[in-house]
Amino acid sequence: MHRAPFLPSLSVTILCLTVAAGAQSGPSARKAGAAAVIKSALPSQVHIVQTALPEGNSSIEIGSDSWAARGYDIRSLIAQVFDVDARRIDLPDEMLDGQRFDVSVDLPADSDDDTVRRLLADAMEKRFGLTIVPESRTMDVYVLTAPNGAGAAMKRHTVKLGAAEIAGFGADSADDLSKVTVYGQNCTEKGSDHGITVEASTLADFERTLEPDLDRVLLDETHLSGSFDFTVSKYESQQQLFELLQAQLGLVVTPAERTVTVLAVRPAAKAPELAGAPPAVLHGA
Repeated sequence: MHRAPFLPSLSVTILCLTVAAGAQSGPSARKAGAAAVIKSALPSQVHIVQTALPEGNSSIEIGSDSWAARGYDIRSLIAQVFDVDARRIDLPDEMLDGQRFDVSVDLPADSDDDTVRRLLADAMEKRFGLTIVPESRTMDVYVLTAPNGAGAAMKRHTVKLGAAEIAGFGADSADDLSKVTVYGQNCTEKGSDHGITVEASTLADFERTLEPDLDRVLLDETHLSGSFDFTVSKYESQQQLFELLQAQLGLVVTPAERTVTVLAVRPAAKAPELAGAPPAVLHGA
């Protein structure tokens, strides 16, 4: 159920997969021209090799000055780099030959998210002979809404600063952590034996956490800002989860059709005019 956050100021931990991820960072804006310096040093910074991990095993580690993913195929690597669900990646079947790779990079000081994402994407395009470009597609999705606002069980996360408490603070702060914990071996088919616990999480983060275990892409249209603490009771199916979200949190999941931004991955020779196009950032697209 989890895609590791990309150098964020929060961490998301899910216990439904064998993939473990952690994040800690304090990114700052790069000065003009720094991206060109990073790109020129790219071959020595990013390392891509075939993995030695057994089939079914993978891991990812993200730090303030490093990024390493091990045991991933091409689609999964791209999903991790761009922090998107794999269904938002259009990759021809013939490019899925079962090979799995390890990717690691020692990051320049003060690297921001977009610079590091471009660094990794450039390395993957060169290593595998690909272009990775954004395209808009119409597809069946679920939309997450809050027609009557946040339910009573959704508590604004509060942080104490001396004698004062600030509500809704935390998800955008490097001094606070966000956590979404889901217990269960197969969250889609068997549900979760102990439910879901959310701490200091935005609804956008919650949506991206749930999305991979649903049978459609999920879009956050709640328009609820800030960070929340809440729990969801144990559930045995996707439909029961949807019912609990509405009954306990006031969150409604509805089938719909939307235009969604996806990443089109093609051999570079088939789309040379796109080779220099920058990949998109796809949060909530």
